[in-house]
Amino acid sequence: MRTTTLVLVALLTSACVRARTDPVSGQTDIDVESPTKQGEDWRASLTGQGSYTSVVGTSTASVLEGQTSTSIQISGATAGAVHPWHVHEGKCGSGAIVGDPSAYTPLTVGTDGRATSTAKVAVALNEAKDYHVNVHLSPTEMSTIIACGDLQD
Repeated sequence: MRTTTLVLVALLTSACVRARTDPVSGQTDIDVESPTKQGEDWRASLTGQGSYTSVVGTSTASVLEGQTSTSIQISGATAGAVHPWHVHEGKCGSGAIVGDPSAYTPLTVGTDGRATSTAKVAVALNEAKDYHVNVHLSPTEMSTIIACGDLQD
């Protein structure tokens, strides 16, 4: 029993513990991760913007060895539409594109209104910064955002 307890204590103390305080609410988020975990994971829930409220989705980003791999899934979009998408710095509606914009393969919507895509950029997301994923109306209407979601780590 004593050996089991000592092993458990050793594992718990070697786990990665990170605390982050929200500057607005003052609440502290404590994140305990396995010591064998590699990289950092981010998630976003995308919601439709303006008259595109039917478009929803999710996005994940994984940072490992200085690169970020991102995937996106949307539904509720118009069949046949092509929607560029990107990870941006800042909260929804602000910031520069993270990495090379051409690394993000546009979403091509199927007959069921769904689309998926992935991208890999040679940039690591920084936990001290905010990021978001947005979906543009079309390659010719990049200023119109149809869905957006803030990435949370």
